[in-house]
Amino acid sequence: MIELTINGRKVKGEKGATILATALKNGIYIPNLCYDRRLKPYAGCRLCLVQIEGQRELFAACATQIREGMNVTTDNDAIAEARKTVLEFLLLYHPLDCPICDKAGECKLQDLAFKYGASHSRFSAVRRKDKERLDAPFVERNPNRCVLCGICVGICNEHQGVGALNLIGRGFNTTISPAFEETLDCEFCGQCIDACPVGALGNKEYRHKSRIWYMDEQRLICPFCGCGCTIVVNTREDKIIRARGKEGIGVNSGDLCGRGRFGFDFIYSEKRLTQPMIKKDGSHKAVSWDEAIRFAAEGLSRVKERYGPSAIGGIGSQRCTIEENFMFQYLMRHVIGTDSIDSAARFGYMKVPKAYKKAFGIQYNPINWDSPLKSDFLLVIESDITSTMPVWGLNFIQAKNNGARLVVVDSKETKLARNTKDWIRIPAGHGTTFINALMKVIYDHGLFNQQKARAVRDFDKLADFLSIFPLKQAASELGVDISIIERIARDYAASTHRLIALTVSFTENTKDTNLLLSAANLLLLMGDSHEQLQCPAELCNTLGAYLVGLKPEADGLDAYQMLYKSQQTKALYIMGENPVVIFPDVSTVEKRLRELDFLVVQDIFMTDTALMADVVLPAYAWAEKEGNYISAKGMLQTITKVSSVVGQSMPDWMILRNVAKALTTAPVPSTLSDIRQMALDKIATSTTPQEVSYRFNPVENLILERPDSEYPLTLVTSNVLQHSGALSGLSKNLSAFVPDAFLMINDIDARTYNIKEGKTIRIISRRGNVMIKPLITNEVPQGTVFAPMHFSHARLNTLTYPSVDAGVPLVAVRIEGD
Repeated sequence: MIELTINGRKVKGEKGATILATALKNGIYIPNLCYDRRLKPYAGCRLCLVQIEGQRELFAACATQIREGMNVTTDNDAIAEARKTVLEFLLLYHPLDCPICDKAGECKLQDLAFKYGASHSRFSAVRRKDKERLDAPFVERNPNRCVLCGICVGICNEHQGVGALNLIGRGFNTTISPAFEETLDCEFCGQCIDACPVGALGNKEYRHKSRIWYMDEQRLICPFCGCGCTIVVNTREDKIIRARGKEGIGVNSGDLCGRGRFGFDFIYSEKRLTQPMIKKDGSHKAVSWDEAIRFAAEGLSRVKERYGPSAIGGIGSQRCTIEENFMFQYLMRHVIGTDSIDSAARFGYMKVPKAYKKAFGIQYNPINWDSPLKSDFLLVIESDITSTMPVWGLNFIQAKNNGARLVVVDSKETKLARNTKDWIRIPAGHGTTFINALMKVIYDHGLFNQQKARAVRDFDKLADFLSIFPLKQAASELGVDISIIERIARDYAASTHRLIALTVSFTENTKDTNLLLSAANLLLLMGDSHEQLQCPAELCNTLGAYLVGLKPEADGLDAYQMLYKSQQTKALYIMGENPVVIFPDVSTVEKRLRELDFLVVQDIFMTDTALMADVVLPAYAWAEKEGNYISAKGMLQTITKVSSVVGQSMPDWMILRNVAKALTTAPVPSTLSDIRQMALDKIATSTTPQEVSYRFNPVENLILERPDSEYPLTLVTSNVLQHSGALSGLSKNLSAFVPDAFLMINDIDARTYNIKEGKTIRIISRRGNVMIKPLITNEVPQGTVFAPMHFSHARLNTLTYPSVDAGVPLVAVRIEGD
């Protein structure tokens, strides 16, 4: 650490840090407009000028590194005069339209002008009169207000890895714009809006709706992915008006993706359930809560009496709180008496603890948020991390910018693939083959950690497997030159801080437990620990639901067995999940749901699954309730009520408690605080430190369905950045940007099958067919098509099928155009 003096106060800073960064870390404010902790110094605004003892001129604090013994003054008459002059020049061109600018009251320029600005200017100029741009989703641009601080350009290029904005022109004609002054076309994360110090970039959804002094500010945890980002929401009359990130707050420290920033409006959808409903004569009728609870309890009791408690199953929610999911499993296990409990994670994240148990002897391994930043070699296998976990994904881009080696192995051109020189395009679902090929090279050339690897159980099995592994055949299957595989393998082995990262989501069909086991094999071969395999839990409370018992713990059936394999389940209680939309092979799912004797659905919307229910119970949405999530990094995070409730809806835990009381005369947890304490106690047991027991598990690449002459294409399913599961489809904001499902198809395949954009095509698998619009792009390779799984009306899960263990569930399809 370096010691220096700022304004007479002794402070310490890290070597290489700037004066401005050090001052801010020590609570010393230095005025600035162009500084952002996430970016390299720009030194454009000249407002952070400071005086250094022994130097005649003033220095830009944002671009001057600290030195041992440096004595810095941040404010005196000379500095104030310099800042005043800079502000005169800025205000010369800046329109004085604060009364109609949404930034008023939180504008840095406004605050600085109030502190340093003169009552009149010594200069004169003609102000810009460019047209305000409102032609892009979410983002409004007013070039007249721009002070050319460059933060938005830096955030978009350096931090987000997108590059949609840049400085255009020279001198007084310089402006910030997309190329050729076209309409902004980007991923619409909205980071530039929050970063803009003035009103040049604004939130269209917030435009002219309120003023900062009329709104309350509160914090929430994002309800979408497992990052666990803190959203700062502004509310007025118990309604969320705006959401944004703030530096220094939450694990995200101000970063947000478009879902977190714009997707909160799903709770205000007109499709919200407002009262309990019972199906009578084939249609749902509104009833009182007493009647609905009694009806639900009687239906469950009938099934239990006739078939026994094991005939009843429960599917909980990865988005409900730990308290709600604990009460759900309590109702199932301790009141009804069944262990058949699960969630949609069965088709995604639950593969992770299964593989971890085999390879490492543990089942709980949350991600380390900063792990990408601590690594010098990042290997990302068939995972679009910046779509599944957008803010965590930014750490991979930052690590690459800091000098780490980023190798992306994927069939699809993802954002990370565009941000590295080491994108290895392989056929979809062949990640295990690629990792096995790396291990073959490392093993044959003795590049592994001989001492540690040989001490791991079943090393001999791995050695036997690798000794006969056909590298040439694998390279041919992968379509990758052996020299590239050898180079990546050697570089991986030569690095000192390695990281393998991959996502395993219920929407993805390119991964299985074998991929996880092969990745674990590679780690153990190099003598690395389980912590260097990072597989994040997919949604906001996937990990929390798992830890409180949303899974079979004894002899119960899981979701796969309940809906696809066994006829044992006669009744289902589904909370906060929509199997008809997100579970694979929807025809089988619908058939099983129709065969049930009784179906209870508890949700915030009348979902496709709720339409099939005998009783529908309306619940509070995120932002209307209290509780806790556990993020992918294992952090307990509290959500509080900030928005008024809708209709007669109730908190999930209260509905479950009332159903439990209707089913039994025995005592049940009755208050949220009681339930919370019981949930935390169960979590403490689930997260007790485990003793690792490493073991090699040699595995082959197992693909369950391959293309043939009848179905010549491979369908890959996954996420898109702007959506998360089926929930985000109910956001008007997000749906306005990506409103419908689409099929990405290579231009060569498009010509082969006479596919034209804008015209609906039919895609057919061995299980069914759907109609969809194509998107012709080279982001996917020839022979592969890609579709996102978020849209209920598209019914793309008609085409898919489940896999919960070994076996990559790729889908062979054909397409029919004109």
